[in-house]
Order: sequence, then structure tokens, then C-alpha cells
Amino acid sequence: MNPATPPCTLISLNTRTLIRVSGTDALMFLQGQLTQDLQRLQHQQWQWAAHCSPKGRMLASFLLWAQDEAFWLDTGELMSAAILQRLRRYVLRSQVVLEEQRDHRHRLGLVGDVDTLLAAVGLPPPPPPGHWDEVQGLTRLALSPRRLMLLDTPHSSSASTPWTLLHQTLSAQCPWGDTRVWDGAAVQEGIAEITLQTQEEWVPQMLNWDLIGGISFNKGCYTGQEIVARSHYLGKIKRRTLRFSSVRECAPGDPVYRCADPTHMVGKVAWVGKTPAGAVELLAVLPWEEQQDQCLTLAPESPALVALPLPYDLPR
Repeated sequence: MNPATPPCTLISLNTRTLIRVSGTDALMFLQGQLTQDLQRLQHQQWQWAAHCSPKGRMLASFLLWAQDEAFWLDTGELMSAAILQRLRRYVLRSQVVLEEQRDHRHRLGLVGDVDTLLAAVGLPPPPPPGHWDEVQGLTRLALSPRRLMLLDTPHSSSASTPWTLLHQTLSAQCPWGDTRVWDGAAVQEGIAEITLQTQEEWVPQMLNWDLIGGISFNKGCYTGQEIVARSHYLGKIKRRTLRFSSVRECAPGDPVYRCADPTHMVGKVAWVGKTPAGAVELLAVLPWEEQQDQCLTLAPESPALVALPLPYDLPR
């Protein structure tokens, strides 16, 4: 193993947005706002879901699960104000409460050999990807075989004994990284989230959210549904998301150019992260014609991006 690459990396996720949606009408409210069919959400499963504008453009992207008589929405940093402002417009007379919970549930991320690390600290193997469980006062969401989110249970605190002991034990076994490592694991999984810089840029299919299971085409109406469904059934998705490595730092919303014409933007960076060894990887949304062995770059005189595989097939 490369000594610069730890078998597992521990990441604080406390800066990420976390929203709790509760109330007797919470299910039907979210059912009318998100791309996902929450009525098909099984016990201890989680879903990807998006909130769209009436024009079908993504305003937010979520990791969503139901726990403690509420729905929990996890997404990237600095998104809570914009999300709550948008969603509260649609509450009207519904019995729904939307609350920012970032400071009330503490979160850690594990990236790498998750099974071995959990065994080393005396915890059972994680649930299968797509599921969550509760073990010894912890909530564990398995995003993939190599990415796990840990949360304290609702109403507990970082000072509670199980969470404090876990924090100390994991720290002794696993080096700390920053959120870019968590984001880099998402890049490798082909999952891009919406940021303040990329709101209303793309319909969900352009971010490949149909390919990761983030859209239900069988549910009833939701905000933006007509555009999203039309794009699906008429096959009018002219842009898709691809994965690259880069020697240059970048951020969501940054332009992508052809090497032969670095003054003409052909796409945008959607999501960026780093591998545990520090390599920059990104997801970029590009027109179909730019995905055919084109030389692409982030800036004039910058080295070309290197295309990397996605874990799923793009439709042709």
C-alpha cells in the first residue's frame, strides 16, 4: 500500500447542512417537493433526492432518511438558509416544521476500509450500502462500501459517553482528513451535490441523478416534475456529468474549456474533492459532443484534465 494513503480517513462532517422535517404532513409535503418517491422509502433505507425549481433546475440535493418520527436531509455546507427559505414557501397550511439541525446532531465520515476500522474499535460491520442502522447509540448510514456517515442519536450531544468514546477511539485508529476527502469519495462514486454556486444550473439528469437512483419517474407531481419527466421520456438530455483528475485546484461552478480554445467555456465543474493521498478529482457537466475524446482544461495554459471512469454507464 502507498504509505501516503491511509487505509481509512476520519472526517468531521459537522459543517454540512442538516435539516429535520417533521409534522403530520411531512411525508406528503416532501412528496410534493422532491424528485424521490418517499412512499417507497423502506425501514432503515436512505435515498438520494433533489429539490427543483418550477423549471426543473436543481436547487438542492439531499441524502434523505426517516428517523425519530421525522425526515432528515443532509447536504453540503452553507445551504440551510437557501433551502429553508425555498421549502417554507410551500408549507402554507400544512402541518410541517422545518428546522436546521446542524448544531444538534454531530456527524463523522469514514472513507476507506470501513469494515476493518469498525472491527478494530469493537463495532459490528456496517449496514449494506443504501441502508442505515443504530448501534450502541450511533446512527450509521452506508453510502457505499467505502463511505460511512456516523451520527449521534437524536436528542443526544457530543458530550454523551458513547459519542465521546467513539470519537476518541476512532481518532486513535484513523488519521483525520478534511471534508474534501469526503467530497472526493463522492466524486469517485459519481455523485455531485448542488452548491450555492450551482443552484438552478442543471436538471437532475445532467448531474446523472437518474443513474444514481435520485429520481422517481413513477410518482405523482412535484415542483419541476413536468420538465424533469419530459427530459426523460423525450430523451432530450444534452449534457451529462463526467469524472476527471486535475493538477489544478478548482471549485463548483468553475468553467471548463477546450484545450484548443481556452477562451470558450464548454462546461462547468459540478463537484470537487481530493483522494486521501491529496490528488484533486472533479465531476464536470459537459455537452455530449465534448465527451468524445476532447482535450479539456480548467484554464488557459493549464494542464489538460485526465478522464476517469464512472462507476455506472452513461446512456447513449
